[in-house]
Amino acid sequence: MTGSDDDFLETVLGFLCELNMSTEGQSATITELNADADLIREGIIDSLSIMELILFLEQETGAPVPLEGLMLDSVRTARTIAAVYGPHTSDAG
Repeated sequence: MTGSDDDFLETVLGFLCELNMSTEGQSATITELNADADLIREGIIDSLSIMELILFLEQETGAPVPLEGLMLDSVRTARTIAAVYGPHTSDAG
């Protein structure tokens, strides 16, 4: 994946909005989603949507997200997701 961290953050926010537009009762919450919203506490992602998020991240970055090392804090906010899985991480190695 190419692009800046800010571009990736916007991509993550877009994905989260799309994910929740189809989730019943979440449309009001998602309109106020910002990069630092606690996605888990606010019910924006749950155990099923985390799997969708992982698939999205793998498609966007072209790199696997190892489930054995997945920590909830790494997917707690959109900003954290972008920092942990963003374009700068795919260049390291």
